[in-house]
Amino acid sequence: MQQTRFDGTERSLAQRLRAHAFQHRKEYTTAASADLTRILFHSLADTKYLEYFFPTAALEELKQQPQKIWRLSDAQGAIEGSEYTESARGKRCGHIFRSEEATYSCRTCQADPTCVLCTKCFHASDHEGHQVYVQMSAGTTGCCDCGDDEAWTRPIQCSIHTKTSMHTDTDTASTSALTLPSELQWSIERTISTVMDFMLDVFSCCPEDMRSPRQEEAIRQDEEKSRLMAEFYGADLPDDTFALLLWNDEKHSVDEVAEQVAKACQKTRRYGRQKAGEVDQIGRSLINKSTDVKALLKQARILAQIKVTVTIRSSRDIFREEMCRVYKGADC
Repeated sequence: MQQTRFDGTERSLAQRLRAHAFQHRKEYTTAASADLTRILFHSLADTKYLEYFFPTAALEELKQQPQKIWRLSDAQGAIEGSEYTESARGKRCGHIFRSEEATYSCRTCQADPTCVLCTKCFHASDHEGHQVYVQMSAGTTGCCDCGDDEAWTRPIQCSIHTKTSMHTDTDTASTSALTLPSELQWSIERTISTVMDFMLDVFSCCPEDMRSPRQEEAIRQDEEKSRLMAEFYGADLPDDTFALLLWNDEKHSVDEVAEQVAKACQKTRRYGRQKAGEVDQIGRSLINKSTDVKALLKQARILAQIKVTVTIRSSRDIFREEMCRVYKGADC
């Protein structure tokens, strides 16, 4: 993959992202998540423009509570459901879908298959006679596209968000008159670009063949190949700790997987149910970590007896994938 050239500030952020796994001992905890959002907001705001994102009182509170995750919605007093109030008229909906929440896809109106509506916006707009599909959200932070003109080939005319003749363009004019400092604009662009490069580099190392556990030599070779490029990120440290991951499928029940996990790891059924529940809800679960690859391979083969999908990967890479995963409630 072709890389963009980083300037000094971009390189500094890239190196902090690279080092994050080792600073937190490759354990993606709440503290690691809080530290990551702090790093990203400081980069976005170039530190001195943090007041553009957070009220002064909120910044003081965040400084006093280093374990707290930085969230715009918390700091700015966002109220759940505010996207459906009268103050939302003329704005994008942006409702974030929860797991198992219905999403509506109108093939007649949408610009591409990713453009969807939430339940309230769908019923507040006219799609009679249109080609409509309903599906359940996987809870991966997709949002409603109502109010985004680029998402639709024709006007949606949502009774909640579409402006009426009673509304003037005063708000739009005053908003357009507010311009961000050029330094802040560049800081935002630089941060997003660097983070996107990091995410692409991390996900490009994900395994393509997940049909069977690999041999120890191949697993260690994968760890070496997945180290980030020193030219952009600085020297990446080797990792001697590996993680056994169990992946979701549509073939096995939670009870069946729980029993096999308990058997493979020689743990209680409670442990097995916990891990099986994670697989069912999130899509994968870290079953065990160890420096002993042979022991992990033995556990992987026991799990594979019921034909579930398992992989053994560097714990450093698993941590970085968790960094890239947009967790519920984050709005950095």
